[in-house]
Amino acid sequence: MDPFLHTIALEPARWTPQRTSRALVSILPSIAAAGFHRIEVFEPHLTDATSSPEIRDAFRSLDLSPEILSSYVNLNPAKTSSAALDATVEVIRERIAYYGFRRVRIFPGSGMNPADKPATAVFVQRLERLVASLKGTEILLETHDGSLADDPETITRIVRDLHAPSVGLLYQPTFFDTERALRQLDLQLPFIRHVHLQNRRPDRSITLLRDGVIPWDRIIPKLDQNVTATLEFIPAGICPVEKFDLAAALLQAQSEAAYIRELSK
Repeated sequence: MDPFLHTIALEPARWTPQRTSRALVSILPSIAAAGFHRIEVFEPHLTDATSSPEIRDAFRSLDLSPEILSSYVNLNPAKTSSAALDATVEVIRERIAYYGFRRVRIFPGSGMNPADKPATAVFVQRLERLVASLKGTEILLETHDGSLADDPETITRIVRDLHAPSVGLLYQPTFFDTERALRQLDLQLPFIRHVHLQNRRPDRSITLLRDGVIPWDRIIPKLDQNVTATLEFIPAGICPVEKFDLAAALLQAQSEAAYIRELSK
């Protein structure tokens, strides 16, 4: 397993209203120089424009493959109208075609309660529409907390019953607790297509992959050899914008990638 790099890992403004602190084209040369040629792209890094010739040309000239579009489309019927959803999906479809993304990551109903059966049924209908709209693109449902993934059995059942070859799970621990993360893994293992790599201390602060509550040394060997992974958050990237050091973050990302490659042997 040779991890991709998620551009969100190099974005200290990710959780602020600003979302981005620098243009994507300004950091792509450093990403390529650090040896990361397959990347997952934080959707706000693509700017408000549906397509950017400057970004696409940079991908090509630097031999960077934009593998996964990390999208924030919300299939929650309480948060997004059908008309708004259709418009957003059209933008996603155009971006996939323009930049060459092979997969799209979405949250499984951000803000949804797994116990809300009627809303869950609407989510499934919307997911089916998304599959039909994005033919040829793999759709990864990230097991992120604050969504239908809060109940690992619910999100697993949705993917199983959908019987859609293009839909799978993107595993990240829904809760940062060792035993719960391992139980979730065992339940979802047949449906996991991709993994987001991060680790946290018991207080939820981000730490190195080898040091936190998630035992990646026990998880990585269990994964199918076709499962891929992305370095999502690294400690050096978690800081105020004015303190962010791109070179230091990339050095840490290289070290973390080497650790995962070693576990994969």
